[in-house]
Amino acid sequence: RSSGGGGGMTSDDVVIELATAFEAETPELLLDEEAGPTTFIIQPNGLLPSLAICLTQEMVKFNRLTSRMKSSLIDIKRAIKGMIVMSSDLDAMYTSFLNNQLPGIWETVSFASLKTLASWVRDLTYRVSFMRTWVVNGEPAAFPMPVFFFPQGFMTASLQTYARKHMAAIDGLNFEYEILTVEPAEIKEAPEDGVIVFGLYLEGARFDRAAGIVLESTPGIMYDLLPAIHMKPAVNHKQFESTYACPVYKTAVRKGVLSTTGMSTNYVVPVELPISPLEQEQKWILAGVAALCNLTD
Repeated sequence: RSSGGGGGMTSDDVVIELATAFEAETPELLLDEEAGPTTFIIQPNGLLPSLAICLTQEMVKFNRLTSRMKSSLIDIKRAIKGMIVMSSDLDAMYTSFLNNQLPGIWETVSFASLKTLASWVRDLTYRVSFMRTWVVNGEPAAFPMPVFFFPQGFMTASLQTYARKHMAAIDGLNFEYEILTVEPAEIKEAPEDGVIVFGLYLEGARFDRAAGIVLESTPGIMYDLLPAIHMKPAVNHKQFESTYACPVYKTAVRKGVLSTTGMSTNYVVPVELPISPLEQEQKWILAGVAALCNLTD
């Protein structure tokens, strides 16, 4: 590796410093032992609630990611010092650290993201923090959609909860959407049915909170944070008039491949947003308006 000139830090020094910092920031594992008394309650039918099962699946994915981070961060520092062999994965990780990019060894077990390395670590910390709060304090009143590895599974769990409660066939259920005027931080109680989500960014348009409809973007502002949305399961729901079925994607790439579940790795769900009765939905389709879970930064 090239050394730093003028007595500055060498590449090895930079990578070791970053690895030490990331090691300190890496969240601890999410453990079942931390669970509060209301988190994993067995129902009368002998099963866990569907959302609790969703939580356990997310915990497995986050624990796999944080374990991979911790072991590789220790290994790269040892490899730089010559204590172990610098493998091809560690060498690629070394280069990624210098370029502020997510290492491939982490990306293979990571959630979908286009963020730079420093932003990605902050995002991971926030996601695990939310999951830990859920584990310890029980089901929250509202959920930030971007925190999930697999948001489709979270929404399916919400539909399953409704189907079991009301004895409805799950294959006949989909969501109605209500845009809320209350701020997410002020939501203290979960709805009777469905879930409240927030944290989605509208790209290509903005949501006018006073009028309660989608309007053209404000010049110079690319993304607009959507209000909290109540996703209510409904039987044989058809799209309401004067709404735009806005596609939601995990990242700004707006493309994905079908996974083994038959669901896209990037596309999540169409959210029906109110539009002016004087406008056609086609206007917003042609404008390419979409909602994103994660911004690129």
